[in-house]
Amino acid sequence: MYDVVALGELLIDFMQRGSSSNGNPLFEANPGGAPCNVLAMLARLGYQTAFIGKVGKDSFGKMLGKTIQDTGISAKGLVYDSKVNTTLAFVHSLEGGDRDFSFYRNPGADVMLTEQEISEKLITECRIFHFGSLSLTRDPAETATRKAVAYAKEVGKLISFDPNYREPLWDNEARAKEAVWYGIGVCDILKIADNEIQWLTGFKDYEDGVRAIKERSGAKLINVTMGRKGSVACYQDGKVYGKPFLSDRTIDTTGAGDTFCAGVLRFVLEHGLNNLKETDLEEMLAFANAAASIVTTRKGALRSMPDKEEIDRLILNGRKNQEEPKEVKTFSVRLSSVDKVKGFVRDMSRIESDVLLFAGKYVIDAKSIMGIFSLDLSGPLQVQIEDWSKDYAPVIEKYLD
Repeated sequence: MYDVVALGELLIDFMQRGSSSNGNPLFEANPGGAPCNVLAMLARLGYQTAFIGKVGKDSFGKMLGKTIQDTGISAKGLVYDSKVNTTLAFVHSLEGGDRDFSFYRNPGADVMLTEQEISEKLITECRIFHFGSLSLTRDPAETATRKAVAYAKEVGKLISFDPNYREPLWDNEARAKEAVWYGIGVCDILKIADNEIQWLTGFKDYEDGVRAIKERSGAKLINVTMGRKGSVACYQDGKVYGKPFLSDRTIDTTGAGDTFCAGVLRFVLEHGLNNLKETDLEEMLAFANAAASIVTTRKGALRSMPDKEEIDRLILNGRKNQEEPKEVKTFSVRLSSVDKVKGFVRDMSRIESDVLLFAGKYVIDAKSIMGIFSLDLSGPLQVQIEDWSKDYAPVIEKYLD
């Protein structure tokens, strides 16, 4: 019997790790794939997990097969393809801290999984079936995924879905949205990022987006991740906020969302989805947020998952240091000139509380002029004031977008 079975992509992430003496970029081959990251975290916590997917019958595929087994994930549903190579992804670091993704997946083995290769036995033997949208990008994997989901529902399994939207892997946006709406429509447990909600629904406010999602989904539990801003659990007509566990040792956010998702599934395995109280959801989010925070301080998420003792220790320390809740305010600003950047830094330095500047996935101190100039300033930025006071309104007003 398996606690969680997941279907999806398993690939190699080549992450840039500096340069050679000749100035050429150096890459580290990391086992990757969101579904297996989720399973690796659950296996680390002692749960029985299994993966359904396909890799090439090549050196990378063999490496991936060995890796998931080493982390405690059953590879009974892993298929090796002798005709198509393992999917590869290259992550290039650009000036200003941005990243560029290149995928070698035309086709890659993960999208060549067929419906005949789906192990219905594994699905029958599990409690939760988890999947994402990347196996829906093209056939035959799309047809195989939809068949697996239909079978899981037919035999009464809980369905978990994480869109994990990656724009370069889709032919067009409309097809991507249709696939994500499909996943949302069939799942019982949804994990979705706030920027994915905005992309999918068009609503900037995640609460409006969640309402739009609820109109098209029967999901009992919707969890919204917001990066450094924490997370929210939406259950029935209520919502619970989970504070983030921010760390100054963060080096790589890859796999943080998957680790959070695993923390949620752990809670559902222990407590189910019925009659949950606010305190239950607070416990769930604290565990999931703490686990995600720890994994950002390590390289290679799949092989670096924290154990329960580490997570519990971080939660305990966080509660000991917990202060009275503060009002956090976020604004959209535009810094279109050097003089405006200088004035902005000068004004933000007058604010006593922490002020953060968000540009995509990157977060810097809004009081650092060098940090700001490392960002792309051609568009609007999000500024977050951690301990808001109405006295700060005149200071921020002149920079609003």
